Amino acid sequence: MRDAAGDHDITRLLAAWREGDEQAREALMQRVYVNVRAIAAQSLRAMPAATLSATDLAHEALLRLLGSELDWNDRQHFYRVAAQATRQVLVDAARRRLSDKRGGGAPHVELDVAQALPTPERDEQLLRIDEALRALASDDARRAQVIELVYFGGLSRSEVAATLAVSEGTVDRDLRLARAWLKTALRA
Repeated sequence: MRDAAGDHDITRLLAAWREGDEQAREALMQRVYVNVRAIAAQSLRAMPAATLSATDLAHEALLRLLGSELDWNDRQHFYRVAAQATRQVLVDAARRRLSDKRGGGAPHVELDVAQALPTPERDEQLLRIDEALRALASDDARRAQVIELVYFGGLSRSEVAATLAVSEGTVDRDLRLARAWLKTALRA
């Protein structure tokens, strides 16, 4: 769990960076690197056949964060964007690996079974999950964020609740409904 003093410090550094302080940017990256690497490691635990290491994934996600023109409001917004960047790095890597292996008869795979698949099938499944999450986001953005923060961001339910400013009960409900929605979408 992240400490409150550290959360305040991250928010302060984000504000300083937003005002053009490059030293604040460097301090921010040093401060959040451990958390972004933990997010990357959590994402990779769900995908043991991935070809990226947690360090590579964290570096790529941070590069995307640094290169973005987003104006982060606070620590919670930063970590939501970090979870999205991590997911996008994984999806892009899967697309690259599959670019010359595309085929029409991809097998049907359940979300829970995806962990045990070999790399090409896992890549296909990750792309299907990404597509389903995009569809869910257009239908219910908060539920898609909950899935992304838990599975790609590695946040606990209490951290997700704090990040989205909702109760843990709401997070639990959103997780149940989003999982059911995704399961249905992945079967289609």
